Formats: sequence, C-alpha cells, structure tokens
Amino acid sequence: MLARACRLALACALAATVLLAIPTAAAAAAGSRGAALREALDGLDPALLATGRLHDRAIPLAGLRARDGSAAAPPADAAVWRQMLGELRDASLSPPAWPDPAAVRARMRALHAAGRVPIGVIDLAYETLRPDALARGLLAIEAGRFVAGPEAAAGDLFERRRAFAAAALTPRLFHGRAARFVVPGDLVIADEPATLAIDFADGAGFRAVAPGAEVLVSYAETGVRRLSLRAVTPGGEVRLAAFTVEVVALETPAPTETWPLTATIPYDGAVATGEAFVYLAEGHAAVTDPVVVVEGFDLDNSLGWPELYALLNQENLLEDLRAQGRDAVILDFTEATDPIQRNAFLLVELMATLRAQLAPGATFPVVGASMGGLVARYALAWLEAQNETHAVSTFIAFDSPQNGADIPLGLQAWLVFFQGESEEAAFLLSRLDTPAARQMLVYHHAATSGSTAASDPLRAALDADLAALGGWPTGPRLVAVTNGGGQGAGQGYPAGVQLILYEYESFLVDITGNVWAVPDGTSQLIFDGMIDLVWPLPDSYSTLTVAGTEPYDSGPGGFRASLAQMDTTAVPYGDIVALHDNHAFVPTISALDLATSDPFFDIAGQPDLPALTPYDAVYVPAANQEHVLVTPENKVWLLAELAPPATAVEPGPAAALRLAAAPNPFNPRTELSFSAPRADGVVLEVIDLRGRRVRTLVDGAVPPGPRTARWDGADDAGRPVAAGVYFARLAQGGSAITTRLVLVR
Repeated sequence: MLARACRLALACALAATVLLAIPTAAAAAAGSRGAALREALDGLDPALLATGRLHDRAIPLAGLRARDGSAAAPPADAAVWRQMLGELRDASLSPPAWPDPAAVRARMRALHAAGRVPIGVIDLAYETLRPDALARGLLAIEAGRFVAGPEAAAGDLFERRRAFAAAALTPRLFHGRAARFVVPGDLVIADEPATLAIDFADGAGFRAVAPGAEVLVSYAETGVRRLSLRAVTPGGEVRLAAFTVEVVALETPAPTETWPLTATIPYDGAVATGEAFVYLAEGHAAVTDPVVVVEGFDLDNSLGWPELYALLNQENLLEDLRAQGRDAVILDFTEATDPIQRNAFLLVELMATLRAQLAPGATFPVVGASMGGLVARYALAWLEAQNETHAVSTFIAFDSPQNGADIPLGLQAWLVFFQGESEEAAFLLSRLDTPAARQMLVYHHAATSGSTAASDPLRAALDADLAALGGWPTGPRLVAVTNGGGQGAGQGYPAGVQLILYEYESFLVDITGNVWAVPDGTSQLIFDGMIDLVWPLPDSYSTLTVAGTEPYDSGPGGFRASLAQMDTTAVPYGDIVALHDNHAFVPTISALDLATSDPFFDIAGQPDLPALTPYDAVYVPAANQEHVLVTPENKVWLLAELAPPATAVEPGPAAALRLAAAPNPFNPRTELSFSAPRADGVVLEVIDLRGRRVRTLVDGAVPPGPRTARWDGADDAGRPVAAGVYFARLAQGGSAITTRLVLVR
C-alpha cells in the first residue's frame, strides 16, 4: 500500500522511475565532458577571475542564471538546489570547502529522521564568459585550450553574476501543526555574511532565522505552501528566493511501539535489518489481531513512520482497519534496495516475533505493496519449504511486479548519458542500479547489448530461487489487487512513440536528449543524445536502437507520471518537454503473474481469471491507475479480505443458525438466506465496521426453516450507505452468527 509510492521517495520527480542503459563506453564518456571543458578553460589566467568561479566550466543544467536573488527568480526544489551546488563546485578553480551532494543527502536524511525540515541556502558570486567573447577577439583557442584573446581586458571577458537559492531538502510535512524547520549552518553556502529571514506562508510574515536554530511553524490546512527566504547583506542589498513545501497531514499519530529487527538468516553474506512500526487498535494493550504490511522499493530509504502512515491511510484505510480491531504492523527495511531474498528473511524474523506473542493457533494476513509483494512471497514460500509455520491466513500482493516492472529503456539511456552533468541523474542511476532494482526490471542496462534489450541476470536468479521453493506459498489465501486496467487500454499512446523532446543551447554547449517508447517488436531508435561542445573540444553522441521488445512502456499497468515529472523540471534540466505523461510501471499481466509476455493480453475476456493466475481472488480495475494507489473501490476489496473471519459472537447453540448472502460483493442489493431453529425472537440486522446498527431487516417471530431477506444498501432511514464492508448478524436467544457483506458502488 505504499500508495503513490513515488510521490515520497523518490522525492518524487524522476525518483524511482528512471534507470540507465547504453554501452559501457558511452557511460565512461558521460563523466568526461565536463572534465574536458574544464581542462580547456584552465588555459585562462586565474587572476582574471575575481570570484574564483567560472560557470562555463560546468555543463549548465541548473538554470543558475535565472536564480539571481531577484523577486522574479523561479522557485527551487531540493534536486535543483543540489544541482546548483554541484555546478558551482565544478565552476570553482580550487576545491571548495562545501559539502558534496552525497554529504548533503546524508545530512538531510539525519535531520529528517529527527523530525526536522532542513532548508539549504546558496549565495555565491560567479562569472561567465561573455557570449560574444570569441567573435570579438576577447577569447582565443590555442592548442585546444582557451586563452585571453588579443582584445581582452579583465572587465570585458567575463560577466559577473550571483547564484541565490533556497530549498526545503525534505519538502513534505506530516506534522503540519508542529513543523520544525532549521537552516543548518553547514548548508548555508555563502561567500559573504547576510541576515536571513523566512516567510513560512503561515500568516506570520517574515521572521529572523539564525543558522542552526529551529523554528516551529504551525499550518492550519494541508496543501502546497510557497515560502520565501530573504537575505540582507551588511551593505543593505536584499536577495530573495522562493521554494515550496507540501503539508501532507496536520497531525500524524505516533506508533504505539517500534520494534528493531535483525534477521538471523543471512543472504549473500549479509543480514537485513529494519524496524516494525506497531499501531495498535483502540483498546488493545498488546498485539492481538495483526495485519502485517511490507513496504516496497524505497529509493533512498527516506520513508519513515510519518510517510508510511500517510500512504497507508489513504481513503482512511489504516484507521478503518483499526476500527475492525486490527493491529497494524508495518515492516520498514533499513536498506530497501538490498536483494529481495535478504529482506525476505527480515520478514521471516518479524513473523517469528509475532507468533511468539500471539495465542497458539492465531493467524494473521500479510500485505505486500509493490516490491513488498515479492519479499512476502519469497518469505512465505521459504518457510513452507522448510516445513516451518508462518501462521499467515491471507497474502495480498498489491500491484506487485511478480513478472517484472518497467522503466522505459529510453529514460534509462537518458540517465546514463547525462549522469556526468546531472547530480540527480547520477544519484538515481546509482540507486536504481541496486540489487532490488535489477531483480525487478524487465529491461535493464546491464543486459542490454547492441539492439537486444533484456533483464539483468539477477532477475532470472530470483525467479529460479522462487521456482526452487515451489513458486508460491500454498497455505494462505492468495489475493492480487492491481492498479493496471483489465480492458486492454494502454497509457494513451502507441508503441515506439516519442516520449521526451529535450533541446538546450548555450554559448559553449548544445545539448539534445530525446526519448522514445520501446517498439512492439520492430527495430527503432529509443534514445538520441548529444552534447556538442564548442570547437575544438570533443563532442559526445549516443544512440540506442532496440528490436524485439514488448510494448511495456505504453501498455496496461499501474503507471508512474515520470514523463510529466521530467516536464515540470524544465528549468533545471533545460527545455524538457514531455509529449506524454505516464508510462506503465507494473504491467497488469505482471501483477497477476500471467504466463504471457503480451501486455495487451485480453484479461477482461477471461471467464475465470483466477484459474489463469496463482491467486484465489483478483481485483482488476477497468482503467489504469497510479501505481499502488488506494481507491474507494479497491479499498472495499482490501477491507473485505482483511476483515476478521465471521464467527459466532455470543455463546450458545449457534450451530442451528444459518446465514449466507448472494451476490456478494453486490450492487445494488443482496439476498440474505437464513434459518433459525425456533420461531421466537429472531433478529437479523446489518452493522458497520464499528459495530453500529445500519439496518434492521427482521425483528420478531419467524417460522422455522429457510427464509430470505433483502438488503438494498440503505440504512433504516432509507438513505444509501457508502460502499464498503458491512456485517449481517443473525441472533436468537443467546446465539448469534455473522457474515461479511461487501457493497460496491
């Protein structure tokens, strides 16, 4: 249920959505373009540079010139801020003392884990070559290096500028009524002192902010806030920077307990660690009736309790489960990108911990979101292969890539080509080249050779390990909930269509990076990249053409809006235009583990779909939805599968009572078949998850024998009730039985 999974970690822009691809030689060249440019510019006399920073030494991707401290400057986000920092580092003639991007990320994670929202500030002067420097003779080229030309004078060759930006490095707030901001002193990257003040968009206006001091801010509503940072220099110059934060929740309840976990079984020489967040149902003093939820692929391991709670409680799902008397136990991996098998043994440890606390014979359901569905599948199958008890009654795989996930190979190539110039591309490349990513992707750069696109060998190894364990666990009820549509409709564009149009021009460099969806079997170009440096510096080109691919990018499946997210980063990355918004991330056929590679397999036309899958029950929406999104409709299915089993609820000879409902799920009405051993005192009523009576269908004497009653989905006042899970309760004397009802709208 890591719903909208990519909205959080993956700081959500390209996060968790783009990978790599293209031959090794091109990847090596990617890191050399900026170096070649810097080497050529090293011919200039350093004494000519008053600031010691020449931005032409960096490939310009951060929109540095526009972020100049003026009121019209565009806002920056965390990715832009880090890219600016990286470019100014490359621009420096001598190594700067600022933290590098990796250190910034580590600092950000530490502050975020402590419940703080760090704000980074950049306030640095730099210089650029005048665009007409070569034409005017201010600049010359000798032996492949730039030198001052015969007409040059120090004041003419360069233009002096200032880069000024601020950004919330963890831009999502889960405690809006008590948000704690801090401007760490080591993340104020400035070449002159300034007095800082921030308008937190809370109605209080600007307030002074000292580096290192915390500021408590309270927001009354959720939503996006545009903040402003003002710096005033000793000379009275005023600079402004805008940035945004999103208030996701005003309050996030604390977990009841947090259990640290360490697996006792190693995989590939190491053991997994993590923690389980325990959120007890109201009235429970200890874990009594748990639902275990396994997190998915957390790109940068930034998801903690607040983020997981917000994701799980979409449509009030988590709180409704607690209203059923269920205790939530949420497994959070220390390193979610580790091999799936390694993290599966952490789930084995958690299940053993639960069994030791529960009553003998007690069972519980497990929900695996996205990658978590693979982790849970492996853990349960492994325990059964060892003839060990797992006590799991139901296993729900929620839009889980059982047969692979898809990241457009053209986007992978884009990241490889630009990794040397884009800090964000390099980071995503490193994260998405981790073992778990390699195990899941249907096409991966490591196995792409020539025109042949293939998955990484780690994926085949995982499949072989699962097959050796019997493929699937046999003890639990198996349920699949997909976000991919079942009507055969793709993402709204054909195979092989262009997805990204990217063109950028500047004085010293022209850049192109165009991306196409993979074709449907035919041979086609899917990436065309160019970085054209001013003559005589070496240019870089890369193309990727593939054949024999399945059209996963454009096919049915739970989608990610990676393309639209690239479009919204048009300023920092140049003129990036998304020609289409989404791509399939988990194909529908993968979530259902169907034995086909055709993304457009006719799912809706199958009269008995569960018979074609390993699942006992499946939920497939008509239209494609965002990956791991909880909707009102699939919430009904989830609650129905996770509701406690229907049993006699009061002592007495309940065996003579009979109660059943059909159809179920139903809309708009269902028939309740019932019988009681005696004619007196029969009560048949509908109650909700909180035990409140919704409708009384029978109250009085009823002749013995089979009878029917109809419920039309309305309460006692005749008002239609919301879709969801209800219970029909039949009582007579001291006996009662219930059956679960699922109303869909």
